[in-house]
Amino acid sequence: MKIREDIDAHEARRMYEEQHVPLVMHLMPMIRDYRRNYLDRTRALMPASGDWPDFDVLTELFFDSDADLGTFLNCMREGDEGRRLRADSARFLEAGTTRVFAVEETVAAARPVS
Repeated sequence: MKIREDIDAHEARRMYEEQHVPLVMHLMPMIRDYRRNYLDRTRALMPASGDWPDFDVLTELFFDSDADLGTFLNCMREGDEGRRLRADSARFLEAGTTRVFAVEETVAAARPVS
């Protein structure tokens, strides 16, 4: 997702976290875990010839089942919930910049926390 250029990034993040996230969780109870990852351009490693990514926020959604994922996708495509969420996010995100992918996660063994 890309933050609108006419909105300050800190204000957009506040709107996302304080207003949009609670709305998402209210309208989409099938989401088990909802994580937002904000791109930090000051700590990026990019090839010299590379362009910056066309997003500012990477969101991760977790579901307990494929059925819950299917319900979510259907609500986003055709439901009033999706229309409400798109209208709300248009206040701070560029319309049409959201992409949804299903992924399979592989985790390496982590070091124990001391």
